[in-house]
Amino acid sequence: MSALEGAVWFGVSLVTLLGDPLVIGGLGFVVYWFGDVTRGIGGQFDPDRSALAFAAVVGALALSTALKTGFGIARLPGAADLPGLASMPDVVVPVYTWIVGPGGHAFPSGHATAATVGWLGLAWAVRGENRNRGLALASGLVVAIAVSRVALGVHRPQEVLAGIGVGLAYLVVTVGLLGRPRRAFALAGVIGVTGPIAVGLTRDSLLVAGVALGTAMGWELTRERDGLAVTGPAVATLLGAVVVVVATVGRSGAIESAVALVGMAGGAAIVAGQRWIEKI
Repeated sequence: MSALEGAVWFGVSLVTLLGDPLVIGGLGFVVYWFGDVTRGIGGQFDPDRSALAFAAVVGALALSTALKTGFGIARLPGAADLPGLASMPDVVVPVYTWIVGPGGHAFPSGHATAATVGWLGLAWAVRGENRNRGLALASGLVVAIAVSRVALGVHRPQEVLAGIGVGLAYLVVTVGLLGRPRRAFALAGVIGVTGPIAVGLTRDSLLVAGVALGTAMGWELTRERDGLAVTGPAVATLLGAVVVVVATVGRSGAIESAVALVGMAGGAAIVAGQRWIEKI
């Protein structure tokens, strides 16, 4: 019975893994780069919608980490004592703990936010009649991931509901109001700048903020068909990068500043690389 209990809880952790920000970010990247040539959920992904969905994922993750740090609400007491630990082999325990991620701040749930923006956004990016089927499947996944976070004892119900709310609101803004990849990446860039200035982010959060700013930078710098675009918005993203570096050095130190720079370089490379390939 104890072995079965451990297997069940590990299975629950695999559900929660589907909402992990790293997984969602990775899926967003794959769809953004390869969605137009790769079959997904019964059909191809629309390139413009894929870009918009990826921008939404990046921006929402940066917003979520900033909100978590800003609110600073601790996890439930005993959140580190995950269910089923005693029933698992020693070799599985660290994997299980890493997947669940019981550390850090609790509000709003990053998994719920990531799952909402990621799965619903990517389903929305599917072409044709399969979109509604994908949205229904994505909605079920979001609910399952949210329930798994509460069941594992790492979130209160209101925290996952808040995460879903943040994700839905961000999708409404990016898809319903902004409607274009350039604007969505610009919003992600604004969040990438304001987050490190407003609150003292951890290294992981600085990396995410850097990626968000970098995606805006990469989009603006590659607007021209030949060479780099030196436009007002492009210069603004570069100035934003300088502001983040200076603010981070002053608040946290050179290592944290370097982490943010790595994120910026990565985000810029992802977007610029895809756009340059698109132009070939």
